[in-house]
Formats: sequence, structure tokens, C-alpha cells
Amino acid sequence: MGAKTEIEKLDLQNITCREALKAVAKIIHTLHDEGKDKPFELELSWLCAESNWAHAHLPAALKEEVEAAAKKDIEDAEMEDDDDDEDE
Repeated sequence: MGAKTEIEKLDLQNITCREALKAVAKIIHTLHDEGKDKPFELELSWLCAESNWAHAHLPAALKEEVEAAAKKDIEDAEMEDDDDDEDE
């Protein structure tokens, strides 16, 4: 339920499909509890101008790029949180 709420907050009318994919990947990875949940493989598909308006799985290279960017954003945010905690 948390993922749906976070996705609904995205301004999908004003971001590209690639930006949306990165945001969704970040949401899914953020909400996944590695200690409690089973490992998972994120599957992404799209329907946009880049896919010629046909529903299709993301090309493997793009999937890796999107997932790596999402994970990096999460790590960067965690590092910022750690820095904020040390300043207090």
C-alpha cells in the first residue's frame, strides 16, 4: 500500500517516462525491508513514445541504469541522514 501512495504523489504529467521509472524503482527499493522481506527482482515495463506506444519490458541496459540510479539516490539520502544525525 505504501508504494501506491508514493507513486500517486509523483507528478507524472510533468516528468519523462525514464524519470518515472527511476522514481518507481527508488520507491520499491526504499520500501523493501531486506531484513524482513525476501530478496526480489524488480521487473519494469513501459508504454511510451520510446517503446513506440507498445507495452514492453525495459531493455536490460536501461533497467540496470534505472535501478542503479535509484539505489544510488537511496544511498546518498541515507548518507545525508547519517551526516545530519552526527551534527546533532
